[in-house]
Amino acid sequence: MTQAHRGVVREAAIGVVALLGLLVLRLALGSAGGASARAGLALDAAAALAVWFAARASTRKARDARSRRAWLALTAYPLAWVVAPVTWLLGWPEALADVARALAMALAAASWLFAARAGDRWSRMRLVLDGALAAATAFVLGWGTVVPAVWAQSGGGAQGFAAVALPLVAIWLAVLGFGMTWTELRNRSRLMPTLFVLALLVIAASDVRWALGSSPVWAVAWGLYWIAVRGYGGTSPRAAVVITHITLTYEPYVLVLPTAAVLVVGVARGTGAAEPAVMGAAAVLVLLVVRQHVVSMESRALLIRLETTERLLRHQATHDHLTGLPGRVVLWERLEAASAERGTVGIPVAVAFVDLDGFKDVNDVHGHASGDAVLVEVARRLGAAIGAHGDDALAVRMSGDEFAVLLLRRAAREALDLAHAIHDALRVPMAVNGVEVLVTGSVGLASAPEGELNPSALLRAADVAMYRAKRAGNAGVEVAAAERG
Repeated sequence: MTQAHRGVVREAAIGVVALLGLLVLRLALGSAGGASARAGLALDAAAALAVWFAARASTRKARDARSRRAWLALTAYPLAWVVAPVTWLLGWPEALADVARALAMALAAASWLFAARAGDRWSRMRLVLDGALAAATAFVLGWGTVVPAVWAQSGGGAQGFAAVALPLVAIWLAVLGFGMTWTELRNRSRLMPTLFVLALLVIAASDVRWALGSSPVWAVAWGLYWIAVRGYGGTSPRAAVVITHITLTYEPYVLVLPTAAVLVVGVARGTGAAEPAVMGAAAVLVLLVVRQHVVSMESRALLIRLETTERLLRHQATHDHLTGLPGRVVLWERLEAASAERGTVGIPVAVAFVDLDGFKDVNDVHGHASGDAVLVEVARRLGAAIGAHGDDALAVRMSGDEFAVLLLRRAAREALDLAHAIHDALRVPMAVNGVEVLVTGSVGLASAPEGELNPSALLRAADVAMYRAKRAGNAGVEVAAAERG
């Protein structure tokens, strides 16, 4: 074990011992009134303030605006919660403590939602629904155990609602955070948010214990938060959310099965289920259906992104990045398509090869940046020369300073005129980086004879005609022998 690993293990051991000590101390202080109970609430408040102080320092480590907003919410979270123990210590109205804890939960929710980088709104909605499923399931399970006691002990009404709702909200946030942690973050970045999740569960358990008159352990939850915050090293890189991830696939069913078990057991015993539990089960079912719809929309959004990416990658693979013109692959595909169409309707097809004359001199004298500017201008002029023919004419960059133009239908019938138009367009001097340069073009034209179209033979004929024009030294237009007749 390396020195660094020993240091990590030692720190982890110290943290566990400290948390256990905090747990024992908080349980010993109790909640039954008197000086010890007041000391316990003071300990809870002090632990929350320690998290607030540590979170302020961690906010400066966030590397982007979204992370900074998440940390601002997380910094305000313990500060809002501190109002609750202060309220109890000073004997202020209980409603103030409930409002403070509700505000704290809202800030915790904001910190998770800002921290989540799910691909789109559907992904974030799925995280929210998973948390809601967990909260509804916890309500159904708790109705047969602690929920009625919490309601009764709190006196019902608004106080009872708050006593029941606040732990459920904490569970909702814990599951939301769990989903984000295990789908977006890489292994080495999961420890801190996992501690946050555990802290929320401890807060939920403490809320229940407080409502039942037992000793809460809020200080332990804030201790977990403090360890997590102190270990923050900056915004973590995120993995792409894959909706087929095992966590996303099975998480909702793991949450739903306990609810189904409660209802089945009730029916089997002949006692049925209490009306609140049935309502909770109905909420679970509705949430599950909504979640499945959200997953479907998330899948659709993912497919759209994949199709867009596929089109982009294909464009990059088949088009010249400098001029934006299609490459050889596209030319060959269009020729094969024309060959298939020609077999049924006999469309005219022609190809013009263009090789620049004087281009090497531009590179040698003015530099390759000027040469690139010439190629871009040549591509523009080719497009302008054939632009009136729409899809019947396609300009292609073959390689280096060689271009080709595919002509179909009416454009092929006017092939010779278009070849001369291309030649004339290239004879006009170009202004490149403030310098006028002259780059002409040798054009070789070949038209497919009647009958079956042979793309290889057509391209070869155009290529031969182009080199014949270049050897003639007049940068003119040469027509393949098959076209001369």
